[in-house]
Amino acid sequence: MKRFLFLGLSSVVILAMNGCYYDNEEDLYPATFCDTANVNYSGEVDAIMQSKCAIPGCHVAGGDGSGDFTQYSEVAEKAANGSLVRSINRGTNAIPMPPDAPLRECEIRQIELWVADGAPQN
Repeated sequence: MKRFLFLGLSSVVILAMNGCYYDNEEDLYPATFCDTANVNYSGEVDAIMQSKCAIPGCHVAGGDGSGDFTQYSEVAEKAANGSLVRSINRGTNAIPMPPDAPLRECEIRQIELWVADGAPQN
């Protein structure tokens, strides 16, 4: 009887520890979620530019990069002439950007979609 009670109690404890667990995939793996439904400059593209390109010494006023990416007009110019997409895709005859590590696939896709939409200032 004690053995049955012990097994039953152990089973309840194990089930209780593993029961009712729910997490949102975006919360668990934030780097894997990629929103490409409504890409715009003020949301996704500018955030990428500010965190990966317009960093001290690079694409800022007085930096070594070709253009000040804190300004929409300069990002739009690079988008229009094709150099932005070539560089982030590390294409032939392009200066690979960012130089130290490529953008995540999601970031590249978001920029490509924004450029394909005409690089609007939205």
